[in-house]
Amino acid sequence: MSKPKIIILWTVAVFFLYFAWSDFVQGQFKFSEFEGRVLEKDYSEKAVERGTNIQSLPNYTIRLSSGQAVSVSSLDFNSIKKGDHVFFIKQNGSISLYKRESQS
Repeated sequence: MSKPKIIILWTVAVFFLYFAWSDFVQGQFKFSEFEGRVLEKDYSEKAVERGTNIQSLPNYTIRLSSGQAVSVSSLDFNSIKKGDHVFFIKQNGSISLYKRESQS
């Protein structure tokens, strides 16, 4: 290949890689936040069909004073008490407990 073709191909490749990378980085900084006092803690089981098997999966839900219902992990569910002020962050489909203040 001639030198100008190689330079053009490298320029196009770097251009596309830069925009793919910048979109990925921008997606890493997008998050949703849920904040409020815990009004209710609900535990339920969902029946999920996987092929010929039916499995039951636990579902831990916390209802906040802001009116939102948040599905959380069992660890977060067990560490939170009714009346606690909590702050959750949802990023890339994962919800994490960021801050918890106990009601004293």
